[in-house]
Amino acid sequence: MEHDKEIRFRFFRKMGGIFDIRNLNQRLKERLKETRRELDFLTSIQLSSVSIIFTLFMILPLLSVVYTAFYWGGSFSLGWFKEIFSNPFYWAIRIEGTNTFPFFKIKTYFRGSFFYQAGDTFYIRGIDMGVILNSLFVAAMTTVFSTILGVIAAFIMARYKFLGKTILSTMLIIPLLSTPFVGSIGVLRMIDRNGIINTIFYDMLHIFPYRIVLQGLAAIIFVQTLHFFTLVYLNTYTSLVNIDPSLEEQAENLGAKGWTLFRTVTLPLALPGIQAGAILVFILSVEDVGTPIVFQFSQQARKTLAFQVYSNIFAPTGEIDPIAPTLGTILLVIAILGFLLVRRYVTLRRYAMLSKGGVWNPRIRKLEPLKTVLIYIYLVGLLVVALIPHIGVFLLSIAKEWRTGAIFPTVWGPDNFIYLFTNDEVLRCIINSFTYSSIATAFIVVLAVSAAYVIARKNIPGREILDVIVTMPIAIPGIVIAIGYFTMFLKTPLSPLISPVPLLIMAYTVRRFTFTVRASYAGLLQTHEELEEASLNVGASPTVTFSKIVIPLIAINVLAGGLISFVYAMAEVSTSLILGGVNVKHAPITWEIQNVLYSLEGGQFVAAALGLLLMIMQAIAIAIVNTVLRQRASVIAGL
Repeated sequence: MEHDKEIRFRFFRKMGGIFDIRNLNQRLKERLKETRRELDFLTSIQLSSVSIIFTLFMILPLLSVVYTAFYWGGSFSLGWFKEIFSNPFYWAIRIEGTNTFPFFKIKTYFRGSFFYQAGDTFYIRGIDMGVILNSLFVAAMTTVFSTILGVIAAFIMARYKFLGKTILSTMLIIPLLSTPFVGSIGVLRMIDRNGIINTIFYDMLHIFPYRIVLQGLAAIIFVQTLHFFTLVYLNTYTSLVNIDPSLEEQAENLGAKGWTLFRTVTLPLALPGIQAGAILVFILSVEDVGTPIVFQFSQQARKTLAFQVYSNIFAPTGEIDPIAPTLGTILLVIAILGFLLVRRYVTLRRYAMLSKGGVWNPRIRKLEPLKTVLIYIYLVGLLVVALIPHIGVFLLSIAKEWRTGAIFPTVWGPDNFIYLFTNDEVLRCIINSFTYSSIATAFIVVLAVSAAYVIARKNIPGREILDVIVTMPIAIPGIVIAIGYFTMFLKTPLSPLISPVPLLIMAYTVRRFTFTVRASYAGLLQTHEELEEASLNVGASPTVTFSKIVIPLIAINVLAGGLISFVYAMAEVSTSLILGGVNVKHAPITWEIQNVLYSLEGGQFVAAALGLLLMIMQAIAIAIVNTVLRQRASVIAGL
């Protein structure tokens, strides 16, 4: 009894010390003093500028979308969500009551089948499960296939030595040299009923028993997998090369070999990178609007979240149709949940490696001839399939005429590229994109360096929140931001007098911000703080130290990140398609690709030439970044 009293006395005494007002006030005063010291004039300007830009052009527009989605009949309501989830077009599952046990039954309104045959053609498309489930199914399947392909490729590249490894590792990044929107144009020509693949394997070689055609959901999954598996590859490869080899060696000494070693040691240690890449693929897949636009001749491709948001923005009256913000809110919730998971695995869920230091040589082994042949078959086969979009875009870009059933263009030449720089409308769109992206990159560089410096160097309250905000744009659907700009800034969205230029620039700024901020942050982590402290100790102000010490030391990182931000701003699809249509004189390059894709003049050929131009720019940028930052997946992927 006395012992229990003593325990309670000690407990309450300890709790009293914790909540003692004097101690609390003292801690608050110390914290406030430290914050005032950290918040000098330069830091205040940096923090304020980043906060204002992201509040005005990301947070408030998103809140505006959410507000519109919950506004029904003049008050707050779930009416629009009930409208969507009661419509089989959007949500093809119903729960109906019954008079007998069980007192409910689940009824589905799924339509179609994965496969069907018509004559000599075998179609693969998928089951129509309604807009929301279709999008989740596409994202899930894309994630599964991308993860399998990416993890296998990363393990091979990280653990084995063989002839041609450097060339193959470089080629594995090529799928990133286009957006799914551009790649879809090439894929469409390759996998069509009379496309190159069917012409070769059915008509000429007679290997296929039928013509094989991908449509609808299957076509979207195919295109997205070819583009996004590289993100899993990059993140997994980085995780694998950072594993302390002594951990695997100790497991081998205890008898773990082959699959057991991989399952129990290697895979858990690489899991954070795999999960981050996989979740990022899921987010980018569910928000992709470009691929459904290219395959919109299929009803299934139109029944995806991003496409429905894109096609339902305006009601017949010219006002914003609340269905679009409501679907956008659902899309936003999915993306944010995925983003939070990425943040969790990238920043918190780390497997400890009890090694002193952290500099080691990765476990790389030579292979037997038979295993080397198998690796070549896998990697070369993967690359051949992954390059289908690029091959298709290239062939279309040089084509003047392409007869049905021909493997190569019937008539080809540089006419499409000449057209790009001689047609006033197309040239104007190219110049527009270059101008908007350049201005946006200037904003990005200034703001990203400021944000990275505050996050890396300043111990102030809310630093973690700032880190989340500046990383979030990689996961925020651009189409939702574009709707937010309409609901918040554009009162008459169809008026030809409205200029979308400022909004396009700011959309590019916040959407492509993450690449530069991560590159700058990486540079700061590699730069010792003592250099800045030495400058401050000899009397230099924080502003002088920042401009003459910090900036020169991380200039290469900033340049690399800015370059990535620039080319991805040029290739921005969702916000460009929506905002560019406000006034076509100010439309960017991706809006023009969509405009000419199904036009009579040029059509796919001119659209492919524009896409190839973007791919060349991305190739140059990624090559420079790989050289400078040595394939930092966190920068290229935006993590």
